[in-house]
Amino acid sequence: MPPARPSPLTDTDIPGTTWVVLAAHGSTRRPEANDAVSAHAARLRGEDVFRNASAAFLIGDAGPADAVDGIDAETVVIVPFMMSDGYLAGEISNRIESALAARGGTSRIAVTDPVGTHPDIARIAERLAVTALTGAGLDTKDATLVLVAHGSSGRPESKACAEAHANTLRNERIFSDVRLAMLEEEPFLDGVLAEIDGPAAVVGLFAAPGGHAVDDVRQAIANRASADIVDAGPVGTDPAMTAIARMRALAALKR
Repeated sequence: MPPARPSPLTDTDIPGTTWVVLAAHGSTRRPEANDAVSAHAARLRGEDVFRNASAAFLIGDAGPADAVDGIDAETVVIVPFMMSDGYLAGEISNRIESALAARGGTSRIAVTDPVGTHPDIARIAERLAVTALTGAGLDTKDATLVLVAHGSSGRPESKACAEAHANTLRNERIFSDVRLAMLEEEPFLDGVLAEIDGPAAVVGLFAAPGGHAVDDVRQAIANRASADIVDAGPVGTDPAMTAIARMRALAALKR
């Protein structure tokens, strides 16, 4: 008989036995991607709101089964540290839940919305773009902001989430234009960059600095060979992502 699954979280307390797990994709191609997510967990611990926080990865060290070994908590809040509510977010959350149920000792589990669907992602992308453009001596009002996401030919969540952030920034009219680009489906990043005339900042809608967020984006920018196109980096490395993870966890507890 399979082990009984812990019951859903129902109260609004944040006891000392509450544990937050940042559930991420992970990377063996770029281990610093895992380090970046672990740094967000460390910042959560230092805020004294959630004194217990750690990271778990589908790929690399601290897989779901290993990640639960050090958890000593009656309540666990799983925060998918991913950019959309797609297959992988559900997959790692389910694996962590199953590992917790098999181990026992945890009576309540909550799974939050992914960090990448939070509306504050647009604010982070805007700030990264402005910083990169001004640092390169380029004017934001004449520049194009390019938001690049992973995308998927079989799942719509990544593109739909990225489009929502793009629409938010278009409505604010801070940049001359806001374009959406993908790595795994149309409109592809190479094609979008080829159409841009003038300065541009590329912001990666990626939760960590993995291979797609760093290598693939940099290569596309290098292919364009324009000094006016700057790489503003992925949103996932920004310290403000810690606050989004905290807000996601607090909202789950209140539910």
